[in-house]
Amino acid sequence: MKSLYNHFEILEDPRDTRGKKHELIDILIMTIYGILCGYTDFTNLADFLKVHENYFNELLDLKNGTPSHDTLSNVFSIIDSAKFLNIFIDWISEIIEQNGNHLSIDGKAVKSARDKINGGNAPYIVSAFLSDIGISVGQVKVDDKSNEITAIPELIKILDIKDKIITVDAIGTQEEICNLIVSKEKKGNYILKVKDNQKDLRDDIKTYFDLGLKRDESDIAIWETDYEKNGRIEKRVYYLSYDISCLSDKSKWKSVKAIGRIDVHRIENDVEKVTKHYYILSQTFGIQTFIKTTREHWNIECGLHWRLDVILDEDHSRNRVGNSINNLSLIRKVVFNLVRLDKSMGEKLTLKQKMTRYTSDFKNIENLIFNVIPYCEL
Repeated sequence: MKSLYNHFEILEDPRDTRGKKHELIDILIMTIYGILCGYTDFTNLADFLKVHENYFNELLDLKNGTPSHDTLSNVFSIIDSAKFLNIFIDWISEIIEQNGNHLSIDGKAVKSARDKINGGNAPYIVSAFLSDIGISVGQVKVDDKSNEITAIPELIKILDIKDKIITVDAIGTQEEICNLIVSKEKKGNYILKVKDNQKDLRDDIKTYFDLGLKRDESDIAIWETDYEKNGRIEKRVYYLSYDISCLSDKSKWKSVKAIGRIDVHRIENDVEKVTKHYYILSQTFGIQTFIKTTREHWNIECGLHWRLDVILDEDHSRNRVGNSINNLSLIRKVVFNLVRLDKSMGEKLTLKQKMTRYTSDFKNIENLIFNVIPYCEL
């Protein structure tokens, strides 16, 4: 296995060699240091590097000191995002090998990188996250004139999803996406939520369970869970059936092998509220797999997106020139994975506690970059 430095030093440098003062891999390494130390913009990152110039001169054998903010901005705007992502995927795939079987896909805006010239829209990144082990494995930036529906297939095409269960919120419940996941090339599976964007499909599933439960149909598996959290009582009732005869458009949903429903009962101030969610499944999974996978899906929100914002401060990143949004988002995911996988300082430290230790002792960052970070059960 290779270290992160060895993996990423092969990234193609798009700059003209004339006048180039810093190697691309050195810029990437220094940026990782800056992000680990809490810097979100190139101006302050360049100042941080300047303050520690003697350290980086010795560490990386720099010939021209640390880069300016203009150099940083230019480099990240022109790095080929696709080639950068391919190296990222190779790197994380080598570390975790075939571990993890649940891949959550979800989008996130980078709010401070809004471009007023283009209508003030916030850039959107669709990410893939191994929810059962907590590792980021890929991303695609949503085109400025498109949406997640077009970005999700792009992401699926570049990932190894063989034998993995894919979960996406209802926006991903599209015929083309379902067929791509289960295709001979990808060999994946899915458990997808169904909402109003597929109204006929949702109504078919709703009618089936409404009538079946009234008749006490034996082919509907049922499981109930309940717990109390923050003074709120919540009960979930899971329903699963392999009878798909209710689907009115079987040619469109030919990959569907099972349907499900989840009733969420919440009691607050002695008032009960019930919300019902509907699902399609590409295999006749058992009800425990259905329960586990649907509960795990939102790990991408609290396990990845929340940490990118709260710990790595992604929402305050304003850099948006050229490919900067995509490339800096990927660098933050490199940092996220490194911190998640790092067990060198103990098993029980939180990500925030690890970040404090990186800031206080750069030797801990050197370990992340120049030594192999082995995969451990997370």
